[in-house]
Amino acid sequence: MRIFVYELKKILNWRILALIAAIATLTWFTMLSQLLSSNDSLTTHGIYGSYQKEMFALYGDTLEPEELADYDIPGKKDALISEMNEIISNEPIFTENNIYNYAEFEAFANKGYTNDLSEEERETLSAMRSKLEGNSPQTLDEWYASPLMRLNNLEAIEDTYVDYEASLRRYIDSDRGPVVVRAAEKLLQMRNANLIYYHLCESFSHYTAVVGVFTVVAAIILIAPLLTTDRMRNINLIQYSSTIGRRIFRLQFAATIVSTLALSILLITAAYIPFLASGAWIYWDAHIMSDNFTSSGIQLYNMTFGQYALILAGMILALSVGMACFAFILARFSANIVMMLIMAVPVGIAVAGIAVISVTMALRDQNIVFNTIFQGRFDAPEVVLCGFVAVVGMIVSIVILTREKRVDVA
Repeated sequence: MRIFVYELKKILNWRILALIAAIATLTWFTMLSQLLSSNDSLTTHGIYGSYQKEMFALYGDTLEPEELADYDIPGKKDALISEMNEIISNEPIFTENNIYNYAEFEAFANKGYTNDLSEEERETLSAMRSKLEGNSPQTLDEWYASPLMRLNNLEAIEDTYVDYEASLRRYIDSDRGPVVVRAAEKLLQMRNANLIYYHLCESFSHYTAVVGVFTVVAAIILIAPLLTTDRMRNINLIQYSSTIGRRIFRLQFAATIVSTLALSILLITAAYIPFLASGAWIYWDAHIMSDNFTSSGIQLYNMTFGQYALILAGMILALSVGMACFAFILARFSANIVMMLIMAVPVGIAVAGIAVISVTMALRDQNIVFNTIFQGRFDAPEVVLCGFVAVVGMIVSIVILTREKRVDVA
């Protein structure tokens, strides 16, 4: 046990930990804080404005039919249309173009979507839209508070929670793979009624992918100096002269795994806390399976957000352990630190790449591993891939451990 503790102390060198802390701070200010800020903004400045957040506060994590009726989307839309009709009646630019209510404005605006307007008419349309959007609002809050934006947000809510069947049937009729079809059929059966903030899982997966890449890099920085330094000094050969010495290599490997897991858990926890504290914590027990009419896709499994967060953490841990094993193996064949880094960099890039394509949009139909590589045929291949990296690293490390003494002494 004392030898194991000693090896742990060698790995957890304060200089190495200080370097990792410095890189973590840089990663936070350059990337993670920006992603967190973007996520915060989308809670009130997304396709639903603040309506989805309001509905969650009123009704909890699912929207029942009677709750949908109570929210009265048609009534809210009528009130906004009346507000815009008053604006239209008081602004000369509308009457000058023979537009006297919102319905006529909408018909005129629809011509713009089909390129049936002249350049002058497009400028007129832009000026009229500006009137309904609050006369050139200075902030996003002002823009989203305008009647036209609120109406657009309500229409998005209506498309998602009332008129969702057509969208789901497109998934069923498309060639996206049996897993996607099964998810769409389940949503039709259970209703598209989960009120979790629509962009939360997508934003969280991007955020967690950055955490995953950094954690993989941290594993390299943590493990690389240990065994390479021993190899440079030929300490491994001296160790074979005693019974205890012959155990040290195995203890080094155990210390490698334990220290990597401890550091990875610490980094993941430190990264999760600000994201959850920013408002995502209230969705911890909310189910995430949903579809919206935008291009962000369908969430494939009806787990809670808390379960989703833990799965992503597990994926990162698996990749970190795999990277630590690969670093441990590479040290076996490195005569010095420079050679170690030359070999570790491409391996690290490969594992970091796996982190990006696996964690980003994980458990959604748009995940690259799920959609592009396996074409929607298998459940959660991105999760399996991360586990595969860890298993391969462990197996190869064990093989190296069993051969180490014989190879070096010979």
